[in-house]
Amino acid sequence: MTLRARVKRELHRLRQLAPGTRFQTFHHEQRHHGVAMRIVFLLLAVVSFAIGVVLAFIPGPAVVFFALTGALLATQSNGVAKLMDRGEVTGRRWFDKIRDWWRRHRSGERAARHSNQ
Repeated sequence: MTLRARVKRELHRLRQLAPGTRFQTFHHEQRHHGVAMRIVFLLLAVVSFAIGVVLAFIPGPAVVFFALTGALLATQSNGVAKLMDRGEVTGRRWFDKIRDWWRRHRSGERAARHSNQ
């Protein structure tokens, strides 16, 4: 199996895990990897973080690279995995509130436009 296929399979499996537990579960499953893979994950995390820092100062998706850094570090640290799980749940809650507010706001604008016409 190619590296790309393995990564794709692992990402799909990670998405199937329940929010709030997915990073800790994934961390516990990744513990059996050897030292070489742990070093690769840490190097990828450093590279991802460096790209995120650069993109924070120029237009680009810095947040994506910071999230990727956290996910890579979560495979190596249970503490980071717990933080990522908490962050995911909190982020989803905020996103839902913002989305609900946006929908109410947009429907209020539409109603105001229709009443003015």
